[in-house]
Amino acid sequence: MEIDVNYLKNLVKARLLAMPPDISFSVGNFGDYTRNELIEQVEQGTEIGKATIDMQLAFIRKMPGILNTQ
Repeated sequence: MEIDVNYLKNLVKARLLAMPPDISFSVGNFGDYTRNELIEQVEQGTEIGKATIDMQLAFIRKMPGILNTQ
């Protein structure tokens, strides 16, 4: 099953927009980015944007386990 890239981008952008604008993220060896900078990277499909999508998807996949442990 192939997942629509635009769907993933929109999902990740929506998750990022739900966070405070002044929050900072460390993206592996790429450095630190603001929420809006990451949204820009996701929209442009850069390496940083792809890494952000991967991180968000990994978190989403782990959420059921996190919720079941509380």
